[in-house]
Amino acid sequence: MLWLIVTIFAIVSASDNNRIIGGKYANPGQFPHQVSLQLNGRHHCGGSLISETYIVTAAHCTINQSPNQMVVVVGTNDLKTAATRVQVSKFIIHPQYNPQSQDFDISLVMLNTPVTFGENIKAIEMADVDANHPADTLGTISGFGAINGNLELPNMLKYAQVQIWSRDYCNPKNIPGITDRMICAGHPSGQVSSCQGDSGGPLTVDNKLFGVVSWGFGCGSPGKPAMYTFVGGLRPWIKQVSNV
Repeated sequence: MLWLIVTIFAIVSASDNNRIIGGKYANPGQFPHQVSLQLNGRHHCGGSLISETYIVTAAHCTINQSPNQMVVVVGTNDLKTAATRVQVSKFIIHPQYNPQSQDFDISLVMLNTPVTFGENIKAIEMADVDANHPADTLGTISGFGAINGNLELPNMLKYAQVQIWSRDYCNPKNIPGITDRMICAGHPSGQVSSCQGDSGGPLTVDNKLFGVVSWGFGCGSPGKPAMYTFVGGLRPWIKQVSNV
C-alpha cells in the first residue's frame, strides 16, 4: 500500500528499549535548513530552506491547501519549544505534478517575510542538474514524522542515513510508475525509511539537497525503498520560479 505523507521509521531493539536503531535525535542547529510545515497548528510536512523566502517541499503537501492555514516553523529541533514561525504567502506547485503517479512531486513555499539567517537557520545548497551518485552512496534523511508503526509523532527532529539504490533495481520494470524525476533510497532490511510526517523533507548527499521525500510502500518495508523527488532534475524550474 502506498503512502504519501511520509518519517524516519526507527526500530526499537528488543534487548534495549531505549536504543533506537536507524535513527537519531538531531542536535540544535544540526539541520538548519529543516522546517516544519504546520497546518492548523499541527505538524503536516517537512521542507528545506533554499533562500530567505523560499522553501522546497513536496507538491502533495500543498495541493488543495490554503496558504492562510499554513505556518512554517524554522530554526528548531524541538517543536515544543519556542521557535520562529513565519506566515506563508503562496504555494507554487510544479505545473506537471501528477497526483496519481506523484511525478513532479515538488512545490515551492513562498514566505510572507524573509527569515533571518543565523546559527540555527540557514539555506541548503541544491544538487546540480546533472548530479548523480553511485549505488549504495549514503544520504541523510531528516524529519519530525512518526517514529514507529503506531505513527507516534515525537515533536523532535530525527535523522538517519539511507542508501541510494541503483537504476538496475529502481526502474519501471521492478517499480511500476517510477520516472526520471524519482530517486530510490532506503535500507534493504527496511529498518530505516521515511514514513508519515516526513513528506516534503530533505534527502541530502554531500550536504546538498538531492531529494524530497515523496512516497513509498508502507513504513520501512523490507526490500522496498522510499521514493524521493530528484531535485537536480527540476533545478531549471526552481530557478525560473525562485531565482535560486
